[in-house]
Amino acid sequence: MLIEGNKNVRDKISYAGGLTKPMISDIRRVDVFSVQTHFLQHNINTNFEGNKFLAWASVRVFEVLKGIQKQFNLNLGMPKNILVEDFSKLKIDNYEKTYGFTNLVPCRLHKASENVTPSFSIIFQKGFPWEKIDEISDADFYQAKNTTTDFFLESIFHEFAHIIHLDSMLKKFGVDETLKRLLTLTNEANVRKYHRDFGDIVEANLCKYAAKEPLDLVGCDISKRVISSIDRDKIFPTANPFADSPYEATFAVKHLFQVKNPLDILIRQVYQGKMPKTN
Repeated sequence: MLIEGNKNVRDKISYAGGLTKPMISDIRRVDVFSVQTHFLQHNINTNFEGNKFLAWASVRVFEVLKGIQKQFNLNLGMPKNILVEDFSKLKIDNYEKTYGFTNLVPCRLHKASENVTPSFSIIFQKGFPWEKIDEISDADFYQAKNTTTDFFLESIFHEFAHIIHLDSMLKKFGVDETLKRLLTLTNEANVRKYHRDFGDIVEANLCKYAAKEPLDLVGCDISKRVISSIDRDKIFPTANPFADSPYEATFAVKHLFQVKNPLDILIRQVYQGKMPKTN
C-alpha cells in the first residue's frame, strides 16, 4: 500500500488515529522473538527484523481476524509469511512511499538474488517511519483522502485483506484459474480502464487508493469493514464485518430481489476475479 500523505509529518495531527498511550506502552514491552514464535505455532513464518511496532501490530490484526473467524464461523485466509525488508533492495516502484505489499504469486523480488518470494507473503518496509504511523494515518485520511479510515492499523489490515481475497479465489477456482484472473485484474490496460470507468464512484465512496486498481478496491473495502466492526481501544471484534456484504455467498441471490448499491456489485465482481463491467 502506498502512502499519499506526508510521511515526513512532524506536527502531531491527532484527530483520531487511535494509537493510545496504553498501546504505546504495550509496543515498548513487546518481545519480538516471542511474537515470531507465536506466529510459527500457527504455521506462519515471520521475520520482523526487530521492529516492535510491526510485530505488535501484525499479531493484533491476526488475532482480530482469528477472533472473527471463531465468533462468526468464517474461514478466512491467513498469510504464510510476514516479513520486514529493505525495499531499496527490491524490484518495486515508489518504495519510499510504500508501507508494504502482499506477494500474491511466487516471484523474484530481490535485485541481487534469484531467491523466489512465495505467495501469501506480506512484506513491510523496514525503512518506513513506523514510529509516526498515527500522524501519518491521520494525514493520509484527512488530508490526502487516500485511505478509508484514519485508524493507524489500516495499512496492516489492508495487506491481510489481500490474503483473504487470494485465498477465497484459490478455494473457489483453483490455482490455474486464479492465476488467470489475477493476470486479468493486474493487466495494465485493464487497470487503466478500471480507473477510467469506475475511479470516480470508488473514490467518492471509499478512497483514492481503492480507485487505483481493482485489487485495491477489495483490499480497501475489506479493511474498512473490519475496522468498522472492532472496538478500536481494545482492538477486538464486536460484529461480523462480512454480514450483508458483497462477500456473502447469498449476495447474488439477494441481488435478484432487491436493488444493491452499484459499488457492492463492483466489489463482488472484483472479489470473484472478474474485470468489472459498465452497465
